Amino acid sequence: MKKCLALLCAALLLACAFASAEDASIVDFRDRFQLSGVLPEGYRFNRESESDVSLQGKIVSDDPAAPSFEINVFFNESYANVAGLKDLNDAELENVRQSFSAENDVQFDTIETATGNRLLVIREIGSDLDFLDFYTICQGYEIELTLRAAEGQSLSDAQINHCLEFMRTFDVIPLH
Repeated sequence: MKKCLALLCAALLLACAFASAEDASIVDFRDRFQLSGVLPEGYRFNRESESDVSLQGKIVSDDPAAPSFEINVFFNESYANVAGLKDLNDAELENVRQSFSAENDVQFDTIETATGNRLLVIREIGSDLDFLDFYTICQGYEIELTLRAAEGQSLSDAQINHCLEFMRTFDVIPLH
């Protein structure tokens, strides 16, 4: 009886492990790093373009009223020797912030991923919330993930909270 119970527990643990692995989405970028996360239900990743120094894609839903996530990755020579966002000094970090606040009224926050990567969270403020940005650097590449409202809509608090939950599963994993 104990053997049967132990086998049943082992089978359940194995099933849970496979279910979690299926929920995770991984985007490889040129054997340099992976973007990993658990996509929201009903969403899928579409790679739009890729070169040796850039990647563009979208995480989209079949629901046309749902927001989408734009992913932009591009190499920046200025950050060639920067492993991650937390390696920037205060002046460099302020320059990054200024680039986001030059055109929009925004507020900043940071979150840290499970592997210790720091993400800069850029929230648009005001009455017409149409984007929420997440920004980081990995090995000289700037990585920006933008939540955009559907055409003609503003982001709701529920959509923003849903995105923040997704970002808690998000990570940038260097491959070398």
